[in-house]
Amino acid sequence: MIGAVKKRLIPLLDQSGAASLAVALLVLVLSGCTVFSEDHRRTVDWLDAHLTPESSGARAALLPLAIPVGVGGLVTDAVLVNPVLCIDDAWGDTVELLWSSEDESNMRRALFAPLAAVATPFVFAGDWFWRSLWPIEPRQELGEAGS
Repeated sequence: MIGAVKKRLIPLLDQSGAASLAVALLVLVLSGCTVFSEDHRRTVDWLDAHLTPESSGARAALLPLAIPVGVGGLVTDAVLVNPVLCIDDAWGDTVELLWSSEDESNMRRALFAPLAAVATPFVFAGDWFWRSLWPIEPRQELGEAGS
């Protein structure tokens, strides 16, 4: 039985899905760092706040259901929720780095604009990827801590 499953599954992975599966697993493993931070577990925190029963007997009875739901919440946080919520912070970092500087002259800003336009997608993508994988504080909290 296992041999038949391997015969059917391995060729499918070798043809087209091996690279996609490897990339998906790599991103999932790397983004696991974000879900270990309390600020980045939005789905799991919502599940805990709204769906956790009060009595310990009910929690014990629902344990076989709670474990897969919790793991699904962690995966959702790591792969979907946190990367989507990092887009705004990554854009703010990009604008701050490339487009807003108070000490530049108009001439220097005009000369730097084409370079900034070329660099914007790369800076944004790199910052977004970094924020998606590592638990970096959101920009609002960074701004409040500095003042």
